[in-house]
Amino acid sequence: MSVRVSYKKQAVVGIMLLLTILLVTEITARIYDYYYPNCRFLKSEVYTNVDFDLKRRICVENDKLLWNNSPLYLIPNQHYSTININSQGFRGEEITKEKPNDTYRIFVIGGSTTFGVGSTSDDTTMPGFLQKKISELTFEKHVEVINAGIPAAYSFTETNYIKNKILDYSPDLLIIYDGWNDIGLDFRDYGADSNELGQKIIREIKRSEYITANVILKWYFNNKYDTTKKIQFDDSFIDKKVEKWKNSWEEICKIGDENNINVIITLQPIVGSGNKPLSSEERDYYEHYGHLDLLIHYEKYANALIELNSTCTTADLRYVFDNYSQTIYYDSGHVNDFGNEIIAQKIFELIMPTISYNVSG
Repeated sequence: MSVRVSYKKQAVVGIMLLLTILLVTEITARIYDYYYPNCRFLKSEVYTNVDFDLKRRICVENDKLLWNNSPLYLIPNQHYSTININSQGFRGEEITKEKPNDTYRIFVIGGSTTFGVGSTSDDTTMPGFLQKKISELTFEKHVEVINAGIPAAYSFTETNYIKNKILDYSPDLLIIYDGWNDIGLDFRDYGADSNELGQKIIREIKRSEYITANVILKWYFNNKYDTTKKIQFDDSFIDKKVEKWKNSWEEICKIGDENNINVIITLQPIVGSGNKPLSSEERDYYEHYGHLDLLIHYEKYANALIELNSTCTTADLRYVFDNYSQTIYYDSGHVNDFGNEIIAQKIFELIMPTISYNVSG
């Protein structure tokens, strides 16, 4: 004799089964989210000596970072254990908008490499190391180094940022550190504050209240470049891109000259630039991101930099890692704390004559 189960009991069993599946899925997603946050550098050699919890905090806190899209600027007052955005919207310690009389103010402008994505603290970004090196010396004035880097920034957004915000802070010296974002940007996106599609996806991740959906998107980003397929460099409109880059900084050099502001334009290093012996990991980045083709055209930015030397001080930093064989890059352009310190030392040497002249008695 068969036993009939009521529809009501079947419904209850079905609901319990569904809730169990959802619970298991949620727990699995949370475990994945903990061990595989939205960063690709977790397994990089450059973080071998950094404990997992700190690496995870760097990942999570960079993922939480909020910035406005148009115009591009960091949302003020964001405070985490490894990242602090002050009340003025710059990474690092608090500053006043009005410059004190006894202060010499330096702004370092650039994208995520200047901001320090992947850095273990505010102090281990390139501007952070630069501040430390300067603070070890004694001058009649206080020398203030301000990290004005913003992830995704490039020459168009950086020059607008200088004109529309940084000039209001009475800078004495502007240090430009860029090149990588410009050469990688589609020419059709020039004049836009950032890649709207990419930013939309990232901001949707930040707004998501459903961790399962969040983790699916993170899995996509984590695995997007985990392929042996070479990414082809698009050289369309490369000459026009270089011309726009040069013209942008010529304008800032002119503004600096008119306002008694020293301006230094630098071209940043990327994997394969200069003569650095590449580690096995860096060689993978070099081949995967198609840097052989990219670097041929990056040379055009170096030539434009030489032309800028007639209106500004310039420095080609592509060779800054030539004497280091260990892994410094954790992708095709971002570097670890050690790399930031090397760059800061080079810039420190570059700007010391200017600083000494202006702040010494």
